[in-house]
Parts: sequence; C-alpha cells; structure tokens
Amino acid sequence: MIWRISTRTWILLACQQYGASAQTTWPASTDEFEDIMFLTQGYRARHFADAVTPCSSGHGPGRITAAEWLRTAFHDMATGSVFTGIGGLDASLVYETQSGENIGTAFVSSLTTYAPFFSSRTSMADLIALGVYAGVRACGGPAVPVRGGRVDATASGPQGVPLPQNGIGTFKNQFTRFGYNNTEMIQFVACGHTIGGVHSVNFPDVVPANQAGPDGLNSTDTTPTIFDNKIATEYIQGTTKDPLVIGPSVQAKINSDFQVFNSDGNVTMKALQSADTFASVCKNMFQKMIEIVPSGVTLTPVIKPYEVKPYDLQLTLLDGGSQLQFTGDIRIRTTQRLVSSIAQVQLVYKDRTGATVSTPISTTHSGDANGFDDTFTFFEFSTKISTDTSISSFDVVITSAGGGTETLNNNGASFRIDDTVVFQAPQSCLGASSNLTVIAAIRNGTTSPSLRVVVQNPRASPIIVPSLSTASVAMASQTAIGAYQLYSASYAFTGSQASSALFGVFAGSSSDNYKNASTLPSACKPLSSSPPTSTPSSTAFTFQGCYYDAGVPRALSGAGSVSDTMTVEQCASFCGTTYRYFGLEYGRECYCGNALDASSTTMGLSDCNMPCAGNSKETCGAASRLSYYKSNKYSPPGVAQVSGYGYLGCYSEGTAGRALSDTNTASDSMTAENCAAFCSGSTYFGLEYGRECYCGSTINAGSANQTATDCNMVCAGNSSEYCGAGNRLNVYRKNIVTSSTTPTPTPTPSALSSSVASSSSALISSSQSVNSASTVIVFSTSTTVATSTVAPSSSFSTIHSSISSSSSSAFSTASSDSVAVIPTDSSPTSTLTPTLAHSSTTSSDIPTTLVSSSSITAASSSTTSSSTATGPSLPGYTYQGCITDTVTSRTLPAKSTQNNANTWTSCASFCDGYMYFGVEYGSECYCGDRLANATSSPSSFAPESECNMACSGDSTAQCGAANRLNVFKSLTVTQAPANPVVVGYNYTGCHTDAVGARILLQNYSFDSNMTVEKCGAFCNGAKYFGTEYGGECYCGDEFANPTTLVDETECSFMCSGNKLEYCGGANRVSLWEKIEN
Repeated sequence: MIWRISTRTWILLACQQYGASAQTTWPASTDEFEDIMFLTQGYRARHFADAVTPCSSGHGPGRITAAEWLRTAFHDMATGSVFTGIGGLDASLVYETQSGENIGTAFVSSLTTYAPFFSSRTSMADLIALGVYAGVRACGGPAVPVRGGRVDATASGPQGVPLPQNGIGTFKNQFTRFGYNNTEMIQFVACGHTIGGVHSVNFPDVVPANQAGPDGLNSTDTTPTIFDNKIATEYIQGTTKDPLVIGPSVQAKINSDFQVFNSDGNVTMKALQSADTFASVCKNMFQKMIEIVPSGVTLTPVIKPYEVKPYDLQLTLLDGGSQLQFTGDIRIRTTQRLVSSIAQVQLVYKDRTGATVSTPISTTHSGDANGFDDTFTFFEFSTKISTDTSISSFDVVITSAGGGTETLNNNGASFRIDDTVVFQAPQSCLGASSNLTVIAAIRNGTTSPSLRVVVQNPRASPIIVPSLSTASVAMASQTAIGAYQLYSASYAFTGSQASSALFGVFAGSSSDNYKNASTLPSACKPLSSSPPTSTPSSTAFTFQGCYYDAGVPRALSGAGSVSDTMTVEQCASFCGTTYRYFGLEYGRECYCGNALDASSTTMGLSDCNMPCAGNSKETCGAASRLSYYKSNKYSPPGVAQVSGYGYLGCYSEGTAGRALSDTNTASDSMTAENCAAFCSGSTYFGLEYGRECYCGSTINAGSANQTATDCNMVCAGNSSEYCGAGNRLNVYRKNIVTSSTTPTPTPTPSALSSSVASSSSALISSSQSVNSASTVIVFSTSTTVATSTVAPSSSFSTIHSSISSSSSSAFSTASSDSVAVIPTDSSPTSTLTPTLAHSSTTSSDIPTTLVSSSSITAASSSTTSSSTATGPSLPGYTYQGCITDTVTSRTLPAKSTQNNANTWTSCASFCDGYMYFGVEYGSECYCGDRLANATSSPSSFAPESECNMACSGDSTAQCGAANRLNVFKSLTVTQAPANPVVVGYNYTGCHTDAVGARILLQNYSFDSNMTVEKCGAFCNGAKYFGTEYGGECYCGDEFANPTTLVDETECSFMCSGNKLEYCGGANRVSLWEKIEN
C-alpha cells in the first residue's frame, strides 16, 4: 500500500481524548515522552509537532509531512507478525531505508526529524508511534491514544510491506499477519489514505509524470491536507480522484485501493460515509497499528497529561554547607482549571523526618504552554532549606481566586525529594575541549557514588539514528562541607557527543539523574566553606531590591554578559554609564537596561539567594530572580550642540539613496563634533548607526523628519551623544548668515542646464513626466527666475540626461537652488503651484516643490520598462528567467516566506535590500544576493512555459512552479552584502550554533541596529565575536560548545543596522577571530 495522510477539524473534549483512567504517578518512565507529546508550543515547549503544523507543512512543494509520518509508522510495523511475535513497531525501519519496499524520501526525512528527540529516555519506536498521534491531530483528525515502552530493534526485520501490485488475496494474508480482519483492512486503508497521495517518482505506473502535480504528487482525495472522510464519500459517489482507484493503475492492475475497498462489495466504505464513524474507526485502527510490538515488550498505560508535574527539581549545597537551595518549576494543567481562577500555587513540604513544615514555599508564574488539546501554566520557585532538617516530599496546593484550595498529592504518594545525592551544577563544568567535570555532594553515611554518562554515537550512512552507549566512572572523594562529602569525576567527550549527552550521579538506591552536559558553565566554581553575604555597598550604584525576571521578555533588555567570575562590581562596570540600571541573575549573569520591563515585579529579598560566581560573599539573584541595582554614574545621552550648526531633527534615509550623499566616513571614535569637522563647510551633516558620518549640500528625496526617539544609538566616541540609528540620522544644518543679494540675469538655455546640474535638488514630482510643452524654472536664493522651454516629447529621463551632460555654465545657483516643471499652457493668472515634496528653505516668495535630483532618475525608471523582451515586467527590476530550484539546494537561500496573497510586488518588498528575488509554486518567495545554484549553463534555466503557476495573490501573473523560480534582479541594489574588513580580526566563516548550546557565552547583545563593527566594538577585544540572526552579537575567548563550519550561504541574513553586511543566519553565526601578534 502507499500511505499518505492529512486533516479535519474534529475538536474532542479532553475526557474523550484520554479516558477516565487514573492519573500517572510521578515520576514515570514516560515523563520525557509526555513532554514531547503535549508541550507543542510556549514555555518549555518541545516543538515535536512543528514539522506537521499546519497539516500542509512538508519538505518542499507536493510533500505532506503528516502523511509521511503515518506512512513511516505503517512501513515500520507492516513486516511484523502477531503469530510469531517477531517485528511490529520496533524502529527496524532505521536499518531498512534502502529496501525496495521503502522507496521514496519520506522515511529518511521522518527519521531525520525524529532523531533530535531520541535519547535514553525515549526510544525511536516510541517517537514513530508519537508521529502518528501528532500527524493525525495536526490535520484535524482524532487524538490517537499512545502508550510508551517500545524497544528499538538492533537490525533490520523481515520483508512483507503491502505493495500496490499485490492481489487482494495477498493483501488479506498480509493484514491477517499483523492482526487485521478483512473489514479492518478496508477501514485502515481508507483512514491511511485520507491525507497525502501518490508520487510519480516512486510509482510512475500509478501516476505518470505528465499527469502529476507538484513533486509528482496526485492526492487520493480532494482534501489531501485535511483528515476527513472524503476518501470514502468521493469513492461511493463516483467522484474519486484516488490514483489507486482510477487512471493508469486500472489497466496496469495495480489499483490496490479499489481492490481493497471493493473486496466486501463496498459495505465497509458505505459505513464510513458518516464523519463521526470515520473518526472513531480511524482512531481505533491507528491505535491498533502502533500497539503491534515484538513479543516480550510491555507497553505502558495510555499516556495522559499530568494534572500537576514538577520540572527540574534541584537541590544545591550552598557555601558553608548549612543550607540547600531548592529550585524548580511546577506545571499545572489548565485545560479545564482556568488559569484566571488560580490565585496562588504553594508547595507544602515535609522535612527529612516526615514532619510537615509550617511555612509553605511560594511560587510565581513563569510561563504558559499548550498542546493540541491542552493548556498548561508553569510556576517557578527558589528557596533555601536548612541541611539539618532538609526536605523529603511536598504536595502542591492551589488557592483559587474565590479563596478555596485544592491539594494535589501525586495520587497520595506526594512528590518525593531525595537529599542523599546532590549534583552541584555551579561546581561542575564542560571545558573547551569537551572535558566534563562533575561535582556531587553526598550526605554522610552514604556509599561512594559513581558518574554515569549516556552518549550518542553517529553511525555510518545510511543509518540516520545514532547508537547509545553508557559509561560509568567512579567518583573520587574531595573535601567535606557540613553534613556532606564532595566527590568529583571527569569524562572526555569525543566529536559532538557533549551536545546531546545525559549524565547522572548514583549512590546506592539514590541518584540525581538526567542532567544535560551542554548547559554547564565552561569553568568550575569552588564551593566555599563560608556562607555568602548580602549586597555590597558603593557610591557607584544603589541596590533596588530583588525582582522577578520572566526571561521572555527580559526584565532588563539592553545588553547582557555571562561570566564564571561575575561580581556586582563587574556587572556595574560592564553596563557602564550607558545604562541606568543593571541586575545580576543565577550567580553568573549580568543584564543592563534603561527601564524595567512591565512583567518584572518586586519579590522577597530572600528570593535572591545565589552567591556570585566570582565572589561568594555577594548575592547575584537566583533562578528567574534579579538582584536589581541603579547606577549612580548614569549619564543620559542627548543631542550634541555643535558650534556653527543648528540641529534639524531625526531624519530617515532617502528613497533612492542616502539622505546626504556628497561624502561620508565612519569611525569607532565618532562624535557629532568630529562629523562636523569632517564635513567642513557642507550645508548639512548627519550621524547614523553610532559611528557613521554623512555630508551633503541638500537633503535628498524621500528623507523626512521622524520621531526623535527613532535616533537612539549613542555615538561610538561619546556615549553621552546620540548618533542616529538604523536608517535614521541626527541631521544638522549650517547656520545661515543673512546678506543682501542682487538679482542675476536670466541665463540662456545652455546655462540653465548647467545650473541645474550643479543643484542637488530638482522641483519635479517623482511620478510626473513632461508630456506637453513645459517650462523649467530655476528658483534661486537670489529670487531671480530663469526659464527654458522643454519640447513636448521630453520626459524626466531626457531632462536628467541633458542636465547631467552639461559641463560648463555662465550661470550658477546657490546650494538651495531648485528646479520646477510647470506646463506652459497654464494661464498667467493660474494658481497652479508645484506640490511641496521637500522643505528646503529659500528666500524666494514663489511657492516651490523640492525633490532631489536623484528622484528624476527614479521617475525615469518608473516609467520605462525594466524587463527583458521575453519575460515579465516589474518596474525597478530586470527579469532573469525561469530558473530551476530544489528543496535541498535553494537557488536563493538567504530568506524566504510563504504568502497566500503572493505577488511580484509583495515578494520584492519582502526581499528589499537583496540583489535578487524569486517566486515559486504560486505562493513562495525567496531572496538572495547571488544565484547560488544557477550558472550560465543552459541546465540552470528552464523554458518559460515551465514557470506556469499563477501567483496566489494575482491570478494574472505567473509565480514559478514546482521547483521553478521566476527570478528578478534589482536595479537599485548595486552592491551585494559582504563580510567587511574588521581591524584586528579575521573572518573564519559561517558556523553552527544553537539556543541551548551557544558556542560563545561570555557576553551578548541584541540590537535592532546591529552591524559587524558594532558587535566587534561591543565584544571589546574578545578572542571571538560573532553575529547571528541579523541582530544578535555573541562574544567569548573560547568555544563553550562544539561547532561546525558550514557553507557561506547559510549565513545570509543581512545585518539589521547595515544591509551591506552579513550577520549570520538562523542557528548560524558569522564568526570572527582575533589576530594574535
């Protein structure tokens, strides 16, 4: 059989999804699986279902991932036998992707998507089963119940997957082998074929290439991305488009769907005409499929979401050994228990002896998440507990807004805490050479512990999924602190093992397990025998209190730094005088900002209880808690006063070029005074991006006064002055010295051309052309009017040409002279006045419209065809042709989007700043500064007839096709982005990076006006700095996590502050390394 799947909108109640069986008791072997299954979006989300959300998602046009996930599960299960107990859903498909029964790319793509979720806690077979739940649910189908506990095969299994060429007798025998009777066989095939379809590349006898859709796909019903019963209703009504029922498959006798559906005279298919019946039947059929497992495998109960579930519960022995810090998150299911009804969540706990402690542990809201059918709210906590009494368990008490309480006690077992083995995260580390050091505190009287490390080992192609191996290392005794003995152990990772490794510390029946190596600091911090003290005193800063930090958004969002030697003084120095406030968090993190985010509220002082990594006598916040300070040295920046110049305001750049286009410079010591000196006698100067200076005799077309707060970047050479921002300039105008003027004679036409050429502004509407006899008038500061008649055939391009070609003049104008075009058929008393487009000051009393001369060029390009003779036409672009493209190797890889209202214009706007844009498959838009896979070879170009899909937003225009791009090249983008020269640094290439495993962790900054130079200056001499995602900057003297050099096309995001520079990509960093003497 050929399986593909999709969606329908059955919304089922939670009780229908999970039944009425008892709640799982925490902890359970399926806890990781439960997270992956139910946390699809939001706080702590695992994002497993992203690949199938929405249902139309796929690895390229014509591919539907949800259908591929269903097909993957079927092919993995279909070789099993309920009679022999061999095979079933056991992930043997990992070893069978080259089998003739498993043709196509669906299996490799699915397993590759699952691989990052594979670990010692979740088998690949369980993930394949989970793919059925996620794929069906994302397409609007029923929630298929899923159990855990599957065991992965270690080798390929037998053959026996049903194929289209099989006869009905063979089909019946095969389905009987894996436990389905004849009715269930029909039901299963119908359910499996309600989304997706058949690809011609895999089954050309079923779907000839000349009859196929995108990627050779012909769907099995009219709604291939909706899980509904159209597969059944269209079959019975005789309107089916299923290629396994009609078409070439009939003559070839491989119309397998018809053979199956008709095997009982269509009785079963008629019963599936009911949508509710179809949903219920499919839910049962798919559950039965994923529960066929090898003999000896015992599945868990159906996985349901916990009503309450703890996360990252962690005890940490503090300096001095007299206290334990207890931190974690509590997840509350709010599907039926509305979050708005929750007033308070507390932990009522018992000490080591089992006695209830009278003071409960308070929590604060930390985030929200959701799955397909459930919502969850998280509450975090951090508190200190005496090592003498400690903690043994807790219950969760929810207080409602009405004052009532609800106690959740883990099915009567409470949530158990073991203080025998305590992993010490601050004292543990992962060095630059991937050397793991683990420190643990073991309570006196306990057996010596061991470190257990589980790593993933890549396997040779074509096996995608890594193998797991476990190593155990004896831990050596260190010092004793209080009632605990410290132990240490080391382990050396190879390759990229550290990024996915899990480890734990074990001693007797106790353990502290499932720790992630990639989250550890790069340097270990010693544990002091003396307890930490409070905040330091200083005239440079004042302590404001302990505040909540949500993380997203940050309480202080200006800049940040992470250091294993962090102190309050170091953070104050890092934030300097540029920021009004600074704060410290989690012992080693420093944040700066000029305002506290509205989500940040004051907390109890005891909540900020973690010692600073660089000085254990000081306190540096805690988990989601910020030790908040006000800088007494803060000096707010302002607009500089420059002698001889008046400040005009914050201006945008021009529409066709720079606002000030005469000369420019850039410097890391830029100030307003330096820029004025550089521009010398220019009428205007402006500062941009903190370090750039521009000069001009006029402000060019399109530049306009903006909100003052838009110019918010301080000068690189003086943080007390503003120097513009991204596409924003602080503009100054030379003070005008009043003097009398004498009218000059009216020039000859030849002199007029020259005078206009010397003027930087022309009085012409940017959309107007001169179609009748017109008069060109020069308005001079001397109030003299010069005129010249222009022939009726003149246009802006003609005027501009004549203006530009003149090289001599007997008549000159001041820098504020301007040009207008006025139709000559206007009567002497006409009130016609040119439209004001530029507010240049002139002493003339004649109303004027000032438009920079560059706008003449723009007007010319807007009224002249810019396309080739054989392709589409779009003003401002030249058409390049219909170019081939592939999903795995994009022609324009820099940026892309999908838009159901896609047009050439909308795509051009999305790709603004890039040299090329291309439209594909009707609704897709791609950008780039080079044609990555297109060459002068004819093989790169396709016939225009192959770019034949209508744009989703304009049915009269063509927007490529499957694997075909209509490509346009910009006429205004003449310089492609590049990696600039940075003094003292070498560019080392595009490197991989990850949110949970950053390669540079020393300092970072997020800036909507980021440039490479700005990042380099921020990192202030660090060995490495890198830009990422267009606006992120990271610094470090060593790599905190492994990284790999990748192709430059993967670092194709333009810097948010300079579109002529590259600033990394998504999980890709443009990396620079310091040149050592």
